Amino acid sequence: MLHSLRLSGYRSLRDLRLRLGRVTVIRGANGVGKTNIYRSLRLLSALARGDFTEAVATEGGMRSLLWAGNKEHARLTTFSAEVISAAFTYEFECGLRPAAPGDLTAFKLDPDIKLEALRNGKKLLAKRTRCQVRLADSKGTMHTLAEPIGSPESMLALIRDLESYPSLLHARLTLERWRFYHAMRTDPDAPARRPVRGCWSPVLAEDASNLPSVIQTINESNQGMVFHAALQQAFPGSRLHIECGDWFHLAWQAHDLPRTLAGHELSDGTLQFITLAAVLCSPRPPPLLVLNEPETSLNDSVFPALADLVLAASEHSQILIISHSQPLCTALATLCKVRVQELTMRHGDTRLLGQEYSRACYIFDDDDDESEQPHAAP
Repeated sequence: MLHSLRLSGYRSLRDLRLRLGRVTVIRGANGVGKTNIYRSLRLLSALARGDFTEAVATEGGMRSLLWAGNKEHARLTTFSAEVISAAFTYEFECGLRPAAPGDLTAFKLDPDIKLEALRNGKKLLAKRTRCQVRLADSKGTMHTLAEPIGSPESMLALIRDLESYPSLLHARLTLERWRFYHAMRTDPDAPARRPVRGCWSPVLAEDASNLPSVIQTINESNQGMVFHAALQQAFPGSRLHIECGDWFHLAWQAHDLPRTLAGHELSDGTLQFITLAAVLCSPRPPPLLVLNEPETSLNDSVFPALADLVLAASEHSQILIISHSQPLCTALATLCKVRVQELTMRHGDTRLLGQEYSRACYIFDDDDDESEQPHAAP
């Protein structure tokens, strides 16, 4: 379980530190930087997956994702992060490629990873400085890798030797298994509405393109009862089943309709809830599940059912929800110990509410027993 995050130098996140609970809700007005937290966490996961360079390129390259500065603070030239979990602490820093005489590379927007460190408490397990990596083996003896690694590559993705470097491998597997869902499409051409070739699918794709296969997988797993109970709670009298052949189809029977509806006929809100239920009932739960604005297209009446799903999923995964919705927050707080983090903005700098004028961002709520109490609506 993650205890805290520090994100510095990414877009509006000059220096943001967050304490996380089993279920954490990040709230704030439009434009205060909530989505930047989502995107920066995706980049950290990309380090472990081995596609960090491609992820940075998708963001427009290193120059476009760095903190731009304001009248109080100078522009930052590096993006850094610290992840503190129960099992390890991981630190990371990257920046622009240094300009060197005679450097004719065309990849000028690629990230240059300057530092990585992995610790267990105060014990150093691995450290990367520029292109040199030192690692502690299973006996605690430090070794220097003979071959340097490329400046855009993470040491997390480099080592896959379970016996020699188990701590590094554990950190990599943890970060790469983080799961992210944002703005799953519900328009008429949404991938989730289409039939798919049937295959065992325990994880919903980020665009929900394998939704029928995922639901059938849930039906044949120990999550089927939870999934269908949530649908009954949200839409009493309705039923979802999968028509299975070579192609799998959604088939929705609403209580007041004389015929079954296909995927292309579902309302946006119904489809959104079904996809969220498929995410939260995954037979292969991730260590961290991040949902960005899950309330999109949903009526407030289904929030209690969604909150029940979050509560059940939190038994297996830590959940981070980025939301505008006070009714959703209230529904979650009724069932779960929710840590609510309110964000605001000052001169382009994302801050926790109440720390707008602080010279540095601090974590005040170190006592979990006090800080993770249910939050009522204001």
